[in-house]
Amino acid sequence: MQMHQQINSNKGKTYLFLLLFCLFIGVVVFSISYNFSKESAYLFTTMALVIALLGSFFTYYNSDKILLRMANAHPVAKEKDPYLHHTIEGVAIAANIPTPKAYVIETDIPNAFATGRNPKNSAIAVTRGLLNIMNREELEGVIAHEISHIKNYDILFSSIAIVLTGTLVYLAAFFRRSLFYGGRGQRRGKRDGGNAIMMIIGMIIIIFAPLIAKLIQMALSRNREYLADATAARTLGYPIGLASALEKLAKYNNPQKTIEEGFANEATAGLFIVNPLSKNHNIDSLFMTHPPLEKRISNLRNI
Repeated sequence: MQMHQQINSNKGKTYLFLLLFCLFIGVVVFSISYNFSKESAYLFTTMALVIALLGSFFTYYNSDKILLRMANAHPVAKEKDPYLHHTIEGVAIAANIPTPKAYVIETDIPNAFATGRNPKNSAIAVTRGLLNIMNREELEGVIAHEISHIKNYDILFSSIAIVLTGTLVYLAAFFRRSLFYGGRGQRRGKRDGGNAIMMIIGMIIIIFAPLIAKLIQMALSRNREYLADATAARTLGYPIGLASALEKLAKYNNPQKTIEEGFANEATAGLFIVNPLSKNHNIDSLFMTHPPLEKRISNLRNI
């Protein structure tokens, strides 16, 4: 597949995922709350949308500060690490975006991530281990991948997906408690009126909706990784550097040490160029935040 075709295809899939995500949450909330009354169905659906919008707004504007603090990343001055700064500046110019701020995480495990609400307010964090093992072309490939996330507004997409999933999980727990404790008399009345089937459907939705939402979130994450790889290859004009970098990242990854050092956790692992908590990067699973590395590398080498 041609590079521009990969990029357009991945963009289309992302918007489709987000649309399905929003529709799914609306249907779930309406279906569950309808078991209480028609009025509560409209009320809870509106509440869910408001909560999701407010949560997305807060996460979008504060995600960079939160993530950099969680990763123990510190800003690095140009005088102290001109090599990193020059690399970021060069790739940013090629991508036609403002230069992101440079951060370093003091760990020997090679990895990197990008954050920020838009290209004008963005940052790239790389580990000391990444700087130590990557040659020039490989480092440029990694930086180009992270700059692609910034350019493609992936932080916005991931923030929305995280908030939507969290909102649905919270509402499912709320409805579950309401059905078990607050609505017993109401449920008995509904069963007497022949609505037991709707109650069963509601319970099934409550149980499985968070799982389905998580699967959609993971699919969205994998799709954005493919898009960032393809965009990075187009930005630099040579995909081999990133392909070689991914091979090194898989070789040096150490999930146990990552947990011990605490620069990544389950909430943030999906933001890194490779999942630092994954023991096998070549598993093709619906629950993985990243596509199989073998497939990513193969795609890059075949461009």
